[in-house]
Amino acid sequence: MLKSLYVSSFVIIDKMKIDFQEGMSVITGETGAGKSIVIDAIGQLCGNRSSASFVKKGCSETVIEGVFDVTVTPQLEAICQQLHIEADDEFIITKNIQSNGKSQVKINYQSSTHNALKLLMPYLIDIHSQFETQKLFAQKNHILLLDEYAKDELQDLFLDYQTQFQQYKDIQQHLNQTIQEDMSDEQLDFLKSQLKEIEEVSYTDDEIDRFEEELKILQNYEKMNACIQNFEQLMNNGQGVLPKLKEATYEIQSLSSYQEFEEPVESIQNLYYNLLDITENILDTYRSFHFDEYRFNELQDILFKVNRLKRKYGFTMQNIQEYHDELIQKIQTIENREEYILQLQNKLQQQEKKTKDIAMQMHHIRKKYAKKFEADIHQELQDLYLDKAIFKVQIKESQMLQPLGCTNVQFMVSINQGQDLSLLNETASGGEISRIMLAIKTTILEYNSIDTIIFDEIDTGVSGKVATKIGEKMKKTALKKQVICITHLPQVAALADYHYCIEKKSTDDETITSIHLLDSNQKIIEIAKMLSGETMTQEAIANAKKLLDA
Repeated sequence: MLKSLYVSSFVIIDKMKIDFQEGMSVITGETGAGKSIVIDAIGQLCGNRSSASFVKKGCSETVIEGVFDVTVTPQLEAICQQLHIEADDEFIITKNIQSNGKSQVKINYQSSTHNALKLLMPYLIDIHSQFETQKLFAQKNHILLLDEYAKDELQDLFLDYQTQFQQYKDIQQHLNQTIQEDMSDEQLDFLKSQLKEIEEVSYTDDEIDRFEEELKILQNYEKMNACIQNFEQLMNNGQGVLPKLKEATYEIQSLSSYQEFEEPVESIQNLYYNLLDITENILDTYRSFHFDEYRFNELQDILFKVNRLKRKYGFTMQNIQEYHDELIQKIQTIENREEYILQLQNKLQQQEKKTKDIAMQMHHIRKKYAKKFEADIHQELQDLYLDKAIFKVQIKESQMLQPLGCTNVQFMVSINQGQDLSLLNETASGGEISRIMLAIKTTILEYNSIDTIIFDEIDTGVSGKVATKIGEKMKKTALKKQVICITHLPQVAALADYHYCIEKKSTDDETITSIHLLDSNQKIIEIAKMLSGETMTQEAIANAKKLLDA
């Protein structure tokens, strides 16, 4: 559930903190007071696109932070693993929006991305707005709603289908490219010349590193020789470091008989012999080198060819080897074109059958759940005073594999008795659409693990007993979920466990929105205002009390 929401410097909100509770909460206020701005702020936590216009005028940044108590499900845990975050029973989501439009996201104080929010937040919260209701008109969304209803049985199968479908599309694309690709004799000769050029310089990256080091030594051989000569002179001649150090050790050797000098004398002797060994190692290493002009030219030639290959085929020998393998495959494809195409066609048919089998399993599950979905929606519509309405899920098998399977889904509705079934947007009014969408939403949410549902003016276009019934539906949902509702209907507001009121105050310089939780007396006054408008009447107050006591 959404435990708390903090918003600062967002549009017309200066600073606001709301502590939410379980059950049903409503947010009311005059038109333009900023009710939907609160939902917009929550939408930012869900990964909605940011804009510099969200930052309150005169401020440098907007801060939005939501604290969520959650039940960790296997699905949520899997998403958290994917995002490399810990699946905890509390999530703190923070978003900062700068005045230049840039934004920063943090999940549990760990830097994250908008894409991460889009993946994570559907497991924590569902926001249903009027825009979401309009999406019901689009037939492409009908299958998504049915799949959400059948999620428990369909989800694993759908993930498997996505993998197999992608493999099918990859093989299909490769086959089409192979058929369209230039496979002339001239192209074959060109590829073979590239292959020959690469195979003439068949070295690994480690070998090239050793060649470069060897060439570096040869290029600097004269300088190294002079350096070694000077070094040997300084170390070994009569006045050099080693003879002088040896002489010094002899001078103090007699002191080793005294306990106080034993350890330092031994250290100087060890130093002398260690330095002698190091000097000999340096000289022996140098003596192993010799300048070979033939080898010098050979290395230059090898590295010249290697660098040319890198410019043409890749930055490393590994890249070049990968291109070499691609060339062999392309050459074999051209030389055995018909056989290779036949192999791809067979592979495509096998993958298509494998993918289609999974798609058909999904299709049968959808058909099974469609009947149950229809029955549940029919019951919901009766409760919402659409008892004559018929809701039908039309399912047809598609012969072509599609991203969601081989099923076409369409929601059809008949509102009045004797009326033919038709697409929803062709017959239903605004109020009827709101009720149908609420029926669909509450039915799907019954089987969903999301803890928090926000309804943003889903009750638009209804009034009277229908408004009361919509409120009762939300109240019923709130027995299992946290429900937050933006409403303008007093019948809905009266059913809430918690009532928040948004107020807007304007001065000469700015407009500021604030929100506060109403007590029982304040609820009566607020609902009375919703009933009577600007002019408060005793009758409105009496009606408000009736609604609250009902």
